[in-house]
Amino acid sequence: MVTRPIDGIIHNVQEYSETVVRDQAKEIDKNEVFPEETVYYLADLGVLRIPFYRCNGGLDGTLQDTLEVIRLVSKECASTSSVLLTQISFGITPIHDYGTQEQKNLYLPALLSGELLGAFAMNEIDIGSNLEKIETTAIEKEDGWELTGAKHFISLAGKAGIYSVAARTRLLNGEEDYGIFLVPCDTPGLTIGPQEEKMGIRGLPVAQLNFERVHLSKDAVLGGKPGGKEQVYAIKNYNKVFVAAQAIGLAQGVFERTLAYMQQDRRFGQRLIDLPNNQYKMATAYSEIYAAEAILEKIEVFNPDEICLPALVKLKASNVAVETAEMAMLLTGGYGYMRDNAIERYVRDSKLTQIYGGSSHTQMTLMSKPWLKRIHDNKGE
Repeated sequence: MVTRPIDGIIHNVQEYSETVVRDQAKEIDKNEVFPEETVYYLADLGVLRIPFYRCNGGLDGTLQDTLEVIRLVSKECASTSSVLLTQISFGITPIHDYGTQEQKNLYLPALLSGELLGAFAMNEIDIGSNLEKIETTAIEKEDGWELTGAKHFISLAGKAGIYSVAARTRLLNGEEDYGIFLVPCDTPGLTIGPQEEKMGIRGLPVAQLNFERVHLSKDAVLGGKPGGKEQVYAIKNYNKVFVAAQAIGLAQGVFERTLAYMQQDRRFGQRLIDLPNNQYKMATAYSEIYAAEAILEKIEVFNPDEICLPALVKLKASNVAVETAEMAMLLTGGYGYMRDNAIERYVRDSKLTQIYGGSSHTQMTLMSKPWLKRIHDNKGE
């Protein structure tokens, strides 16, 4: 059987995750430690290069290869996997897929090696990631662009060296649209707020970005000109698939830890796993995890025009992660509630998968759009 070099990378990721990453997870969560050394090690393995074209410095791997890496790391530490998925889906992908050749030459080598971290700034206070309502604006000037606004709850804020910022655009001729702007972290007028204190995934830095009449050059706009809604929606949908892989990994991780605890001999009576009701609950959880995996595996190649499937898999996987973690805490009782084991961490970490990358309610709305369109079209016949 012929094996690919990428298979070797995935194998190494699994071994490293089950040893080093697992051992670090508690400390990362307790003290909100950014997993810098771990991320650099995984980057050296080639993890960040997997899904990108070899001509751009990637390894020509598949989307499923990368999702497998995210799943494996997420089983042990959601903070570490969050850094990886943010870097791949939000840091590298916008420039790889939509950047000019000059932008690719300038940023991709350092992004793919992990030397430079990237982040995507979309979310705004009160409106979330609703593109049509964002207030950050980029006004075209004779010598460049002027960016003004604020972005909230931005993953990797304070650690990223380059930010891809979504904004309303106003051209010299008065036309308005949407675009993404590449803003280096040391750009005058950009300030970064204090790190947010989070309930879960505590090793992922999150903060606010403020843009006070930030002057950008003409070539700061991603792709050379405003790319409209299509670019933003495609990047957001791509990220959802990665969050789904993370959620599945979290569900698998907490399932395995719960099963290990339930197999232990009890001082009085049966083992927990010998109780039929507990077996039924675990079997239900296992089937739900399997179903989420099956949906994720349908996405062999990402289609930027596909809306429903990314929303579906994120909704299903994040719900499964939360339900499995909460079931684990109920089945393990006081043990699962204590902070000296991993189960309560999985409960907190899994909850964020229902929130970032678009809330569960947002995914339901997106999934309903094709049905509503069919109903509307049929009424017009």
